Amino acid sequence: MERSAGSVGVVSWIERIVEERLAKAAADGELATPHLEGKPIADLHWERPEGWWGKQFFERELSHDRRTAALDAAALARAGFWRCADEASVRAAVDAANAAIDRANVNIVADQRVDRFDADDIVERWRRLQRT
Repeated sequence: MERSAGSVGVVSWIERIVEERLAKAAADGELATPHLEGKPIADLHWERPEGWWGKQFFERELSHDRRTAALDAAALARAGFWRCADEASVRAAVDAANAAIDRANVNIVADQRVDRFDADDIVERWRRLQRT
């Protein structure tokens, strides 16, 4: 589709107005941005092999499913903590749950890993529940 001479002029006019407004905003300090800080993109310089994106996508999706299963198992374990008869049983249950989390985390992408239970925190909560 060809543009008519009039439409090219309109686009140029619009572009000129936008550029003028941007230049004025920059001169007025409205476009000044603070120094941006952040984490550099890992392996930006690395040449990726063919199919890397698909493989990474597949691994992340599989990891998501594994993480969901690990979170479900951790929730069941947490429910069992409160039914323990004594402090030693609570610590043993927390250790078993943390061992299961560690095994699951081996097959989960690093930024999706499941957090371990804090045994001292769980024991303290268990003690408070026993007092009530």
